[in-house]
Amino acid sequence: MKNNEKCAVFILLGQSNAVGHGVPMKEEDKVLLPMKNVFGLSREKNQSFDNGSLFWQGYTTAGMNLAEEQDHTYSVANCLAKRWQAAIDSGKALPDLYIIHIAIGAQGITRGYMWYPDRPEKMLPGKLGTVDISLYPFTEHIFSLLDESFRKMGKDYEVMGLHWRGGENDTTVEIEELQAELEKIYIRIFDGFKAQIGAYPLVFHKLVCHDRTMDLDPTGEKLRRLHYINRVFESLSERYGAEILDATKAPQFIPDVRGNGIFIGDCVHYTPEVNDWVAEQILAAFLAKKDIF
Repeated sequence: MKNNEKCAVFILLGQSNAVGHGVPMKEEDKVLLPMKNVFGLSREKNQSFDNGSLFWQGYTTAGMNLAEEQDHTYSVANCLAKRWQAAIDSGKALPDLYIIHIAIGAQGITRGYMWYPDRPEKMLPGKLGTVDISLYPFTEHIFSLLDESFRKMGKDYEVMGLHWRGGENDTTVEIEELQAELEKIYIRIFDGFKAQIGAYPLVFHKLVCHDRTMDLDPTGEKLRRLHYINRVFESLSERYGAEILDATKAPQFIPDVRGNGIFIGDCVHYTPEVNDWVAEQILAAFLAKKDIF
């Protein structure tokens, strides 16, 4: 009996830097025709708590973030999709890639934010400012459908990485609450995901200190909380055997200048070049170990 084809699944979760906020694609970089070897979950057919099946389609750079409506951005998901398809087109022996992208700007995991796990189920689609989705149960719901989805396609799959690119808005929470609750909430979230999809490689994106943080933080309290969140990421990386990805390692990084060469003008959101560099690192890491995939 012929073995089922094995596919790779990439998962990107978080807030605005996972959305690719503020970095719209140039017309020539947009992908309008569905890719042949990269697939995504369209918002139109999958953005629901009631769907009993997943609907995959050839990847485009619009409509594939299951949460916020902000399309054709230089998000890590879009950049990785383009790099993956280009690698296959150039002759690289890569499996088909299936991308799950769920992110909404300005959302942390603590109480009051959309990633908070005890939030009642809500599903109000829309753009940032309108959209209101309970992200943790929604993500669990999507994950719960993965096994059956690939079984129906006659394919095996492996999660090549779950990337968490969030945490910035939790710097608004008092340090005492963070110390009491933050790590517990993250453990609940990532253990909950494991219950749905089994073991998976986890990657935290380090929160980088940027000028805007200091501009808005004359007392230094917000910066203190940011450093604490990064320490939680370090603790969680030990617990889960996770990696930490640091954007200051990108070749675009320039010390001691405003924006450090890695942020757009708002000094909050990463440039297209940095997001593409992250995608390049993800693809390179996969190619380095694909013999055990």
